[in-house]
Amino acid sequence: MGDPPLSIKIEPSHIGEHLDGREFVYLITHGNERSHVVALRPTLTNNLACFANTGRTPLANVAANSSVTLTWPPCDSSQSHEHAKYSLVADGVATVHGEEIHVTITNAVFHRPA
Repeated sequence: MGDPPLSIKIEPSHIGEHLDGREFVYLITHGNERSHVVALRPTLTNNLACFANTGRTPLANVAANSSVTLTWPPCDSSQSHEHAKYSLVADGVATVHGEEIHVTITNAVFHRPA
């Protein structure tokens, strides 16, 4: 029978369909010397994730480098859908809008532990 696939591609515009049981996402931005991770709850429309209250570091990082990664951890044990034990990982291009960060998701996969 074998193990399930390590990664399963998701259409970026369909991410919202796969968020049941995923309470928050890690927004990972990249500065000059290191990455910065913050846990947030975005609003999501198709492949656009909007983040408020991100803090100064993510805003500064996105202004310098628009490439970001979003990682939704696996669901809690109350969820039993097909991909509940997978993380959902997405790459995107971010822009700063005042005090908000908007991320256009360009690529997304479910990823399970190896």
